[in-house]
Amino acid sequence: MTDKEFSLGIEQIRRGEKEGLRKIYDEYGAYIYKTFLSLVKSPQDAEDLTSDLFLRLWQRSEQFREGAGHKAYLARIAHNMAVDHLRAKGRLSFTLDDDEAAFDPPDTVRTDDTAESGISFDEAVSSLPEAEGEIVNMHIGMELTFKEIAEALRIPLGTVTWRYRSAIERLRKTVKGGSAV
Repeated sequence: MTDKEFSLGIEQIRRGEKEGLRKIYDEYGAYIYKTFLSLVKSPQDAEDLTSDLFLRLWQRSEQFREGAGHKAYLARIAHNMAVDHLRAKGRLSFTLDDDEAAFDPPDTVRTDDTAESGISFDEAVSSLPEAEGEIVNMHIGMELTFKEIAEALRIPLGTVTWRYRSAIERLRKTVKGGSAV
């Protein structure tokens, strides 16, 4: 879905037309659910949070500003909701540090490598630390740039690239070893 298509969906929502929300949900519902699941580790909680996110999108459609990037906007909402949920349950198990290390991120792990190792890509990603898995999901699943991820998570760009690089190194080891990290 392009930024323009998303904006049209938001305009429909603002007019009270459910079709706009349906289009956005059809495009991003599964990804949002997987993102929540990777963070909260509970299918029921992930389902509830996914529903809540789209309800929030309906209720707060006025807050969306064109030009900010709809994927980063959705990712920011999902991240904030997951953090709030984990804090409420006393299960926030990662911190967002201010590591400023900067470098060029490596290539991603090829998904055909995961098939050869007997472990699915989703299984490999779910074995990562939560902060790293979230960044991999945002970069590969939602195709967000590292800059968009940094803005959505409100962490330095260097931290995003560092975590992504660490995640890719772990995934390569997982794929070569055929077992979880």
